[in-house]
Amino acid sequence: MKILNILVLDDDPTQIELLKVMFENIEYPPCKTIYTSNGNDFFTYLSRDPYDLVISDYFMPDITGREVLNKVKIEKPGCEVIIITSGTTTNEAIELMKNGAYDFLIKPISFEVLKNRLVKIFDLKNLIQENESLLEQVKVKDVSFSSDIIFKSKKMEDIINIAARSAGTDSNVLLRGESGTGKELLARAIHYSSLRKEKPFITINIAALPESLVESELFGHIKGAYTGADTERTGRFEEAKDGTIFIDEAGDIPLTIQIKLLRLIQFGEFQKVGSNTTKRISVRIIAATSRNLEQMIKNGEFREDLFYRLNVIPINIPPLRERKEDISLLINYFLKIKSDKQNRETAMLTDETNDLLINYSYPGNIRELENIIEYAIAIGRGKYITSKELPQILQSNPGENVEKILQGTEDYNKSMINFETIFIKNILNKSGGNQSAAARSMGISERKLRSRMEILEIENTFR
Repeated sequence: MKILNILVLDDDPTQIELLKVMFENIEYPPCKTIYTSNGNDFFTYLSRDPYDLVISDYFMPDITGREVLNKVKIEKPGCEVIIITSGTTTNEAIELMKNGAYDFLIKPISFEVLKNRLVKIFDLKNLIQENESLLEQVKVKDVSFSSDIIFKSKKMEDIINIAARSAGTDSNVLLRGESGTGKELLARAIHYSSLRKEKPFITINIAALPESLVESELFGHIKGAYTGADTERTGRFEEAKDGTIFIDEAGDIPLTIQIKLLRLIQFGEFQKVGSNTTKRISVRIIAATSRNLEQMIKNGEFREDLFYRLNVIPINIPPLRERKEDISLLINYFLKIKSDKQNRETAMLTDETNDLLINYSYPGNIRELENIIEYAIAIGRGKYITSKELPQILQSNPGENVEKILQGTEDYNKSMINFETIFIKNILNKSGGNQSAAARSMGISERKLRSRMEILEIENTFR
């Protein structure tokens, strides 16, 4: 990106002149600025030319800053918006940010603050452009890719192709999808098909760690760094030197640690907790998350610059309910390996059992399917698994998993919330209200389970 194209809208001539003086004195980033004082001209300019940034006053006779923001986000979703105001309340400012505004500036505008925002936007746009360029390179690479990933659906075929091509690069990858969709398995496949395959593959699940230990786990600490640090510790990044680190649930990285991670990505440097010595390291990052990072950025919970550093090659893994063609293959696979594990002849399903498993919604995805098969084989005695040997959640009104929950609504988000609520309540019921046991059976941390229960307003009445 060579220049930052900016459109300024303000009905105050004095404010326009002030901004012109400021822009004339900004050497970096390079800016090309168009000024207008009314809404009609603004709409003409916006539709005619590409812009990276719109700077708009909030209170104007013919248009408001909110209307400007909405118009820009519809017509030019990649364009950032900064609102200038002298009277916006905190609540209004927060609302503007939630609706997509990059920032708001209070009059009188500080030259240094304006310049700082322009630099950040310019660097961010360059980073996005670099990522798009790398994605284009990934699309044309032909890399041999082999893994134990079981699928036949077109959705997964497309994902495997992107993953295979990403293995031929050294770019960071962000795997996105619900818990249990196989993100770590895909990360391993990428690593062991990459040029770093002879080097370590190190995993860390952020959600499973107390927040106070995340920094030490990632970067290590020296002896005496904090109470209880009796010996020096090597962090996961150092363990992954020249290889790959898989950061699961990256959305749970505390904000205080995100800046340190960003520095490591940008400069290949980090410091152990309690140390003043800078270490250099080469490592590829494959991150994964089940959280909405874009919303977290709007809420100030995740750094936008870190998001783009991790999201160089994004791969979205669909939930199992959206790739029904893969369920039969996975069932047969798990029947074989779980039967072998228990030293018995490979179990088979009755037609009724098979139908129940095929039509179930799997809010816990592949991990839940695996647990269901293991449970059925463990309690089953004959060669065939009947519906009575399935977990209670499949035995009681199995049609409720799809038809009844969806009855009266076609809203996808509401349906998924209902699925997850029923799933969590059933697991809690089976565990006698023991949240630690419930979290283990779901393959997630207790912290994450508590978080989901709070969001879904689930009360543990099963103790």
